[in-house]
Amino acid sequence: MSLTHHLPRILVIDADLDAIETARFALWRSQLPCQFEWFDDAELANASLLTQALCRSRDLPAMILLDPRSFSGTEGYELLRTLCVYQQLAHIPLVLFTAAPLSTDFAQEQDSRIWYAAKPARTADYMAMVTRCVQQRLHQPAVS
Repeated sequence: MSLTHHLPRILVIDADLDAIETARFALWRSQLPCQFEWFDDAELANASLLTQALCRSRDLPAMILLDPRSFSGTEGYELLRTLCVYQQLAHIPLVLFTAAPLSTDFAQEQDSRIWYAAKPARTADYMAMVTRCVQQRLHQPAVS
């Protein structure tokens, strides 16, 4: 078994390939110990995560970054519903990009599972935010 299977998986779901590549580069540059995965299709992401949930996979993402607004239809919001409804997925920390963020820090929220964030327009700001989110989450004590 390779070492990558032990690294926490960070999953980015965004219709914008530039945003995905920017997030990947930010995490690579920060040298955070994680495995980067992505979907640019919310329906495929939904099917994949649903399958993992129904099969009770132990290899679920350690964190998901989702921009439901980047998808033209309702697929992004249907995926969000799946992430909230299915018990096997409902514990995965989620960075949810919204037009009007409600919170800016996992630790400040009582329910620290969802972090609401505005997606910065500047690439450097987006990279810094992705890195900060993942750093905060990876350094959180494991909740059982």
